[in-house]
Formats: sequence, structure tokens, C-alpha cells
Amino acid sequence: MKLNITTIQLFVFIVLASTIYSFAQQKSLAEARLVVDSFSPKKDSVLSFGVLISLKNDWHIYWRNPGDSGMPTDIEFSVPDGITASEIKFPVPETFTADEIVNYGYSHQVLLMSELFIPKDYPQKEIFISAKLTSLICKELCKAFDTTVTIKLDISKNYLAEAKVSDLFESTKNLLPKKNQSIKTSAVSKSDSVYLKVSGNEITTASNLKYFSYEAGVFRNSVNQNVIKKENCFELILEPDPFRIKKPTEINGIIFLNDDHTKAYEIKLPIAN
Repeated sequence: MKLNITTIQLFVFIVLASTIYSFAQQKSLAEARLVVDSFSPKKDSVLSFGVLISLKNDWHIYWRNPGDSGMPTDIEFSVPDGITASEIKFPVPETFTADEIVNYGYSHQVLLMSELFIPKDYPQKEIFISAKLTSLICKELCKAFDTTVTIKLDISKNYLAEAKVSDLFESTKNLLPKKNQSIKTSAVSKSDSVYLKVSGNEITTASNLKYFSYEAGVFRNSVNQNVIKKENCFELILEPDPFRIKKPTEINGIIFLNDDHTKAYEIKLPIAN
């Protein structure tokens, strides 16, 4: 069939309108921007920055381990030569459940932080930073939320962030899992399960213990984990994920000492056989 100009123009218009509508709808559900905390070039060679994601009510985005479904949120930074950016520092996630499905992520708003390392006497005054975000946002259904955000900074001058942005950096730092050497951990493999033992001074006052793995598909995700509280320690039985394809050799994730997630610690240790 031979198409005339009017038909072709109509087809292009429909495709373009559909693309614009899809983008506008996506943007109305979630927005991202690159933010930087206050800094002084005379004092600071390490700057705090990150991607601030705001979500509509009842929508959520995923943690580095999404849980039983979804996809991990990923950010790829592009910085000038000579400057380096750290890995993303994920704050403690929330738990989302539906029937037997357990997911980990964030609702409302989350700041995914990183650090920017600037060498002393860096020659450039102005720098451009970009962050490519690859993610999935979900409610009853899921939508891809992929975007690239940029920011231009003059690192030769003092920079004063908005008060609410600085407050958000401070509150997010308090939500990052801590590395605490006073907590003693050991892990032993028994059949297909792993027995994680946690002890230390802080354990005696804890009300509960939970473990979230950094890697998906290793251990079964459960709201009510199999934990035994003893006189001076907790023992957590980590069952295998039903679709696990390899036997784990280490524990790598975070533990919570209370149900409200006020105390979270990063742990990494080998699993003994």
C-alpha cells in the first residue's frame, strides 16, 4: 500500500505523542536530580553528593538487592579526569511485602549518596558531573525509571547547599549501615542453610536480629526470619533461596539489631563448612 504524506505525518505524530506522554507520565511518578552538600575548597577535598529521588505516594524504588522481584537500582557517574567518585552508599532499606513476595527498597524520597575526591590544586575551576540512573519503580505495576541528571560546579568557590538538602545529607548519613568491630560474627554452613551467630555488648540489649544480603538470589527473603535469641548472642538460620544456583561462600550484607532498623551494621565474613 502506498502511503501519502498525510498518513506518514499522522503516524509520526502518534508515535511522538505516545513517547512524550510516556515520558511525562514517568516523570510525574518519580523525579531525580543531582545534589551536592555545602563545601569549602580551602577545607574540603572530599565532597558529598548524590542522586535525590522523589516518588509519588505508594510507589517505591529498589535497593541494591531488590528481593524476590524488581531490579537493583544502579547509578553510573561520569566525572572529569583526575577526579574519582566512590561507590553508592545505600541507606537502610524498607521492606515491602505482597502475599509471599518480599522486596527491599525506598518510598517517598531517598538520597543515594557518593563521595567526590578532588586532588589538591586541581587545575579546573568548573566541573560537570553526570549520573546515569537505571531503575524500576513499582506500585501495583512497574515502570522503568531511567534518566541522566547533571550538575555544574565551581569548585574554586564556597558552595552553600539549600538547607533542606544539607539536612537530607545529614539524615541519610545516619541511615547508612555502620561498621562496628565490637560486634562478633561467625557463620557455619549446615546442609543447605547457614547459621549466622552474632554476639557483643550491643547484642545483649537488642530486641531482634535481621539480615539483608547485598546479593539477590542467595538466601530466602522473609519478613519473619528464623532467629533464636540466646543469653549473650543471636543465632539466625539463613535458608537458601528456592532458585539459588550456587552455594554461598561468604556473608555479605547488613544486620539490624531492632525491628525499627535504628541500628544497622555492615558485615562481611567467610562461611565455614
